[in-house]
Amino acid sequence: MEEMGFSQDKQFVCGNLGFISANNNARRMCARLIRNGGRLFDVISRYDDLVNYALNREEVHFGSTMKMILPFLNAFGATDHWAYGFSKEDLEIFPGADRAIRYIGNLLPAYINTCSYEHHMMAVCDAIGFPIGNVSCTQASFDAVRVNKAEARELKSVSGMIAGLKLPDASSSLEKAVSLGEEDTAIINTLDSFFLERLPDMELAETLKPVGVMGQNEKAYVLLEIRRRTDIEFSDTVYVGGDSSDGQAMDLVRDNSGLSISFNGDERAVRSCNIAVTGNDATAVAVLTSEFYNEGIEAVFDLVENWDRAKLKKYPCTDAYLRDAMLKASPRGLPSVRKVDRRNVNDIARESAAFRKKVLR
Repeated sequence: MEEMGFSQDKQFVCGNLGFISANNNARRMCARLIRNGGRLFDVISRYDDLVNYALNREEVHFGSTMKMILPFLNAFGATDHWAYGFSKEDLEIFPGADRAIRYIGNLLPAYINTCSYEHHMMAVCDAIGFPIGNVSCTQASFDAVRVNKAEARELKSVSGMIAGLKLPDASSSLEKAVSLGEEDTAIINTLDSFFLERLPDMELAETLKPVGVMGQNEKAYVLLEIRRRTDIEFSDTVYVGGDSSDGQAMDLVRDNSGLSISFNGDERAVRSCNIAVTGNDATAVAVLTSEFYNEGIEAVFDLVENWDRAKLKKYPCTDAYLRDAMLKASPRGLPSVRKVDRRNVNDIARESAAFRKKVLR
């Protein structure tokens, strides 16, 4: 394109979990190696959310869930070779994601912005033919984290204590004032004691310092860096996210009249989008992106207003073959695609968050 004198004027950025990967790779690593490892991951993830979104303690924030689980995985024998092999063996691509990413990648510059480990993203890129150089993810080496025998025994003991903590039945909501119950208070006190008081004094702490984090601030910085490199404005950007950590980046795109899509997103993602998609096939994202690429944001809104099987068959989509592929892939019902505004955001956020829990494995 550049050699012919043309330059791209739009770009695409997306997350990974729930849009490309159907499996929560990090949680499943924990479940494979650690006794009650899935529970350990859930408690640490809950703690991470409470610290970030309920208590706003970013000045003392240890990092992200991906960084906090790293020493436990290492203590139970995780290596870089094992992590890549497990990621490749355990990989599940979300239905339609391969088609969507390949189509979009041939249409405009595409990037992935995710908290996932690099080991997992290497397996993802191999599976869908995506360039690993266009991926921003958690850079962590299991081999570089050195845990001596005494600290490994302590980590194993602490992992059992953390996994034994009770998780609250109800998830927290951004629309409600913060009110911490007994379970959340116990999680905060226990994990504060380890991550903020004990861990800094352990020998392994020094080897954890080079591990980067990919929280919401970092994802927003990645998006800013992409804009700097491509010189493409947020108004000409598509961002597809589903995690709370995508919120700031999605806000930047939505607030500048770009296309911000929540795909099976949690509450924070829905509150940061202008289009919410929930469904079992990712092809809808390619259809919306194609419309945005060729006709702009208003054309996307018009398409969403006509999001009905009978209407879509007659709708003048810019790529009728892609539309037909989406209709064929969802014979029992199209993915729900809705424009988000103040009147419907609460209902859509609850529905999308509940659906996300069902489809993520």
